[in-house]
Amino acid sequence: MSFSAPLKGFQVRIPGSGPAVETAHDRLRMLEADVDAARSGLFGLSGPGVSVEACLRGPLPENLVQADCGIMALHGRSEAQPRPLGVDYVSVLTGIAAVQGLLAATLAQLRGNPVSRVELGANGVALLAVGQYIAAATADEDPEGSEGTPSTARPPFVSADGVAFEVEAFSGEAWQGFWASLGAPERAIARGWRPFLLRYERASVWLPRELHEAAESTSFEGIRATAASTGMHVCPVRTMADRRADPDAGSPPWSFRAGRAAPPVSGTDTGLPLAGVHVVESTRRVQGPLATRLLSLLGATVTRIEPPGGDPLRGMPPMAGDCSAKFRVLNDGKRIAEIDFKSAAGRAEVLDLVRDADVFLHNWAPGKDVELGLDAAAMHAVNPGLVHATASGWGDALGEHPPAGTDYMVQAYSGVADALASSGAPSRPTLMIMVDVAGGFVSAEGILAALVARHRTGRGGEVTTSLLGAADALLREPSPAAVDGVFAAADGLLAIVTEDVAALCSILDIPVPPPEELPDAITKALGTRPVAEWKGRLGSIMVPVRRDLGTLVSSHPERFERNGCAIATSPWIFGGAS
Repeated sequence: MSFSAPLKGFQVRIPGSGPAVETAHDRLRMLEADVDAARSGLFGLSGPGVSVEACLRGPLPENLVQADCGIMALHGRSEAQPRPLGVDYVSVLTGIAAVQGLLAATLAQLRGNPVSRVELGANGVALLAVGQYIAAATADEDPEGSEGTPSTARPPFVSADGVAFEVEAFSGEAWQGFWASLGAPERAIARGWRPFLLRYERASVWLPRELHEAAESTSFEGIRATAASTGMHVCPVRTMADRRADPDAGSPPWSFRAGRAAPPVSGTDTGLPLAGVHVVESTRRVQGPLATRLLSLLGATVTRIEPPGGDPLRGMPPMAGDCSAKFRVLNDGKRIAEIDFKSAAGRAEVLDLVRDADVFLHNWAPGKDVELGLDAAAMHAVNPGLVHATASGWGDALGEHPPAGTDYMVQAYSGVADALASSGAPSRPTLMIMVDVAGGFVSAEGILAALVARHRTGRGGEVTTSLLGAADALLREPSPAAVDGVFAAADGLLAIVTEDVAALCSILDIPVPPPEELPDAITKALGTRPVAEWKGRLGSIMVPVRRDLGTLVSSHPERFERNGCAIATSPWIFGGAS
């Protein structure tokens, strides 16, 4: 086997069907496992010295989980109306999490820890995916409400020649210079900056219409030129077909490279699968911190490098005790090392910190690691067995000088924004943090695969993942049931998923209508009674659409712990050898 084929020689048995199972199937195959698509029994992974079983608990109707866990409410905040995403978001993340569990248990057995079974439920994965928003809604100090800011003037923008595009700015100067150059009024530029800056936090944004009018007066090439001269970033909104025509489309979401031969890795025979594994990170935003949060839930010890004085995001409201709730939910339990790695002494501290580590993860700007002298070669010189991990926006897909690789920009470029568009609606990214979260899942998955490869090859190495690669996984064609939608009852919204139209119509006491009339007939019948009554009648095929994320804690108490805010716990349950 090679470092880039960590599961070469392993056999995987994958029963069942559906997007979660198919996602796990595809990813294990890309890791070079031989996959047997069995139709019954449990997931099984076996290979040299390893035998692991996995179980996905319960059915996984995508839209029922989206409705119950607040995803529809977050996606629809800018319209003040909950809406399904339109892609199998939770299912794909659950498939990735299943692969993570199998890889973690495999590594545990290779290290002498007899973990032989992993169980996983979609609800636990979904709660992790929206964990920042739940934390904000349950914070000790000024928790965020569930209300959105309805706006018809939210991004993306449209140029004079009809190109829809997203923008990203990392400073007020870039924002002001860009819009002023396009002729937008000064007052509109000033009013738009703060809502634009907070759109990631709120999953909602209101922008002055004058900004759209300024964009509509300029060609897209002119907008590109203005962005380049002012420090703004722009990205056209592309279709799924555009993405599938790219040369790198369909490539594995991780890139592996073997390093030097390394001393044998010590093992452990107790605890969670990653007990005894030490991860060092230097990351920001969501993608990197979430990746190491997932590794910590699997048992790893994580040391987070922050600048002297701490990460400024620690002070972003709402607060959970003395720390931002949204920061805490990603970084709770991590050790902190305050290091100025821009200085020679700081760089030496970083190298000393990774000397005995198993993993180093960063999501610095492209080339920053080489500039600092903290690239993989420098770290492998002091620790040949290190897994050096990079979590980027674009990987190498867009060359040496790509636009900002942030969530909404990647949604626009990758075709995810197109996939989210309902029939007849324009393509636009969701303002719920979505690709950043998927990127964190994919980064953790790649690190786990690299740790397995390290143990099997006796070499350290590198693994690179990107938000673009994570976005690609979300482009799987959804597989809706005969009835799969959101409908209005007398006092609220219901998500209903079922293949048995006749049984549903019987409960609703209506005749089975022609297919094209079915949605209207269901809506008319449901409007006669309140949600609570329909819940008793429809049972497991229906879930009320949750608007208030704070109520998730009382409805899923076993899924949370509290530290100034509600923090989602591990979605995995591991069992030892019988």
